[in-house]
Amino acid sequence: MDVPPPVSNALTLDWTFGFSGDVHSLASHDRTAIFYTSSHTGIIYDYKAKTQQLLQGHCNKITSTVISPDKKWIATADSGPDNVIVIWDSISGTPVKTIFNPHQNGVAALAISSDSMCLASLSQVDDVGEQELSLWEWTVDNEGALYTSVVPGVVSSSSAHTAVSFDPADHRVIVTNGPHKVTFWTWESFQLKPYNPVLSKRDGGVLQSSTLISSIFLPDTTLAVTSTTSGDLILWDAVPQQERQEDEDDDPANVPEFVDTNPLKSMVKSIRLSEGQISFLGTTMDKYLVVAGEDGCVRFYDFSLRIMAWYEDLNAGPVTSVSFASNAPSSIDDSASDFVCPDFVVGTSTSYIIGVECALFQEIEPENRRGAVLVQGIGDHAPCIAAHPTMDRLVIGVADGTLQLWDFMTRTLLMVQDLMSEGGVKQRPQSCQFDASGRALALGMTSGMLKLSDPDSLQEMASFANGDMPITTIRFSPDSSWLAYADTANYVYVLNFAIVEEAPQPEDDDASAERSAPTATWNYVGRIKSHTKAITGLEFTVREDGRLAMVSVAEDRTLVEYDLSEATPETGIKLRGEPTKIEQVAIPTACMWHPLLGGDFEDRVVTANNEFKFKQWNADNKSCRRTSLCPTYGGPLTSLQTIPAINPERNQFGPSPYVVYSTAEKVIGIVKIPFDGNPHKAMGLIAHPTAISSITVSGDGRFVISAGGEDRCVNIWQISTGTLDRKYEEAAAKAEGLGSAEMYSELIDEETKNDLIDFFYYAQLRTQGEDSMEERKITGLVALSELPNLVRSLGYYPSEEECAAMIAEVYYAKFTETGETCDTIDLDTFIKLYVNHRGIFGTSKSEIEDAFANLGAGDGRFSWGKLVEMLKSKGEAITEEDLKNIMKALTGGGEGMNPATLMDAGVFSDKILGFDEENGEGVEEAKAFDETGLTDLQV
Repeated sequence: MDVPPPVSNALTLDWTFGFSGDVHSLASHDRTAIFYTSSHTGIIYDYKAKTQQLLQGHCNKITSTVISPDKKWIATADSGPDNVIVIWDSISGTPVKTIFNPHQNGVAALAISSDSMCLASLSQVDDVGEQELSLWEWTVDNEGALYTSVVPGVVSSSSAHTAVSFDPADHRVIVTNGPHKVTFWTWESFQLKPYNPVLSKRDGGVLQSSTLISSIFLPDTTLAVTSTTSGDLILWDAVPQQERQEDEDDDPANVPEFVDTNPLKSMVKSIRLSEGQISFLGTTMDKYLVVAGEDGCVRFYDFSLRIMAWYEDLNAGPVTSVSFASNAPSSIDDSASDFVCPDFVVGTSTSYIIGVECALFQEIEPENRRGAVLVQGIGDHAPCIAAHPTMDRLVIGVADGTLQLWDFMTRTLLMVQDLMSEGGVKQRPQSCQFDASGRALALGMTSGMLKLSDPDSLQEMASFANGDMPITTIRFSPDSSWLAYADTANYVYVLNFAIVEEAPQPEDDDASAERSAPTATWNYVGRIKSHTKAITGLEFTVREDGRLAMVSVAEDRTLVEYDLSEATPETGIKLRGEPTKIEQVAIPTACMWHPLLGGDFEDRVVTANNEFKFKQWNADNKSCRRTSLCPTYGGPLTSLQTIPAINPERNQFGPSPYVVYSTAEKVIGIVKIPFDGNPHKAMGLIAHPTAISSITVSGDGRFVISAGGEDRCVNIWQISTGTLDRKYEEAAAKAEGLGSAEMYSELIDEETKNDLIDFFYYAQLRTQGEDSMEERKITGLVALSELPNLVRSLGYYPSEEECAAMIAEVYYAKFTETGETCDTIDLDTFIKLYVNHRGIFGTSKSEIEDAFANLGAGDGRFSWGKLVEMLKSKGEAITEEDLKNIMKALTGGGEGMNPATLMDAGVFSDKILGFDEENGEGVEEAKAFDETGLTDLQV
């Protein structure tokens, strides 16, 4: 029996829901496949076998795609930092050529020549407002483009060209167009030269009256055509040189010598073909012009613009692309029509891909002319998703006011539900969540309404309109008896699923009243404004003693616990104690309850903050138990969800030591508990090219599912925690020198590491007394009282509160396991403590400016005397003696500074703190750390 190779990544893309861009048919007599893109992933989809080949290699959203005429090659390009053009083998799905950074800001449009040897790329407008057209001989092993030329007349993105096409009869001739200008190009004279056609005043008026969309050449003719937003088609044809009207803007020096088969062109005429925008122009069989657009129709014309066939009953929305199979139709009644073309696929702006047989043109009934839906994407951005706890079902909330219910294993769309409220007003979902039992689906709307729906039919069971701001977070309790949600007004709302007995109904002929049967229903308990800034985390748990608990964290830096045992509709919602201030400077961005794993007997709340730290808080006294580094792959963590573990003996799911996280932009990943900052226990990858709106974990823990929000894409990732464990074990086996702390050493540079060791041993000498004449005994341990001095000697200056937290972390490290405390620290522990607690980023001058503003500097300045008084009285006050020592260390004096001297942020940072760099000290160190942290970031 063959053993499958080990999975290389802890998260592997398994399937993508979504369609963006153009669709291309790869179908032939022996193949049923199409190619399309979903955000930054290319997809070869076999619509008969229902399989996807996922082409991954772009960091940014794919902005242009093209396939070769023989359908052997696929070219994709993106826009943004680190943009690339990739050429793929359409059979194997493997990349055969990658062009790195073809343009400064990426590619706006691609074209491929009829012989498939050359690519043309239109760039996005660069930082100085210019646009380029480049020609690439991609089959030749050359660096850079064959030719590059600046597109004339482009001064900003508003005038940039958006379409490019080769002449199929001569690949040395190219056409591009912007919103109001068409440019023809030739590169036969060892350079790429543009030519703008000569226009009469009448012709120029036609071009300016509407926006141009795309331009192509008609095969075996000298004609070119351009489509417009008004539904017009503009024809360009060759005009003999002697018949060309002279124009003052036509400089003969700028007119290239075009080849004989493609002489200079002028506008011939314009003709109205559609009542709406013509979004697509193409040709097929070298004799038909294909026109499609906003009206949702696909029409075929001969090259004299006589209509030959029309497909007007597709009912799938505005058409954006059409592509034909490589084989002619095998069954069509030629006697009924002279029109014959290959079967084709249609892509629409509403994210449908429709398969159309040529023979549908002969159907009589409109419902028989609609084609077959091959792919249904997501019609608008997806702000929320939720996975069913016990079934392979996924709900996608779409901003257009619809819900999609998918079976994500069979890839089947089960249902689409329009969300309507009373009066026929469409509700738009912002958040969603299944309860733990799978009996209810909660939907939070942008209007502030909460809907509870049946998870099978998606029909509404109840609704609550207790707020009028978007609902951002919904959580059910583990036993599904409580529901809490938060909105952008910083309110927390609570509902309870309870048994309600009906009041007795009096009857005339019976003195005894009868009660109706009790019913179970959701009851609104109340709301509370427990935070003053945006709520970033809301979570339930069942405590070790069986008590239900709920907490929230917010940007106001507080942790709040709610007393659900006292929450009733009469009394409202009560808090368990006052809100706890958990940060001095950092902002909490997410939270979770630490799962109680084997040997763990302390309930803790875990928070993540924007300084890339995990903090673990005792659930009772809210003291900080541990601070550790969290993944730094692309921004602060905004979501934390545990991965369920399967108990095959009991067929139950429980907590596992693995947590899925996401950031606000691009990245999702996995980190393993315990949270100790070890970089080998976490991984991250680029899941989407822009914002991530939502993530969810399947009930069986096999998949994590991510929604890209604006990119109309939902990705399903297969989880392989064994891969993460294997990489961690390999790193542990290679660790040398400093024992387990060696695994952290890559996070600090060699000079800092050496200083750290020297200072640690010096601290041992200080413990015994620097002037002691007794024999030195190096125990390898340092008293906890030396911790503040140690970390400050290394350039990390924690506040007194942070110092106390570090000392308490070591002091109580083993208390819950052994009941013992520790008042010393060894070198390995100190290295891990330092790496986890020190700041990721250095202090910048802009932060000092913000601090001056927060302290009340009206014009950005203070007198030195006023600043000294605030330093001695505000926050963690500095004593007179300490301030003198600090100033002496910083300036070599400073005691005699005039109190009236004006001090602003620049003077303070340069003259007092001694910042040398523009952005402050520590910036290079932070940059180096971030580059180290991104080592495992995968595309």
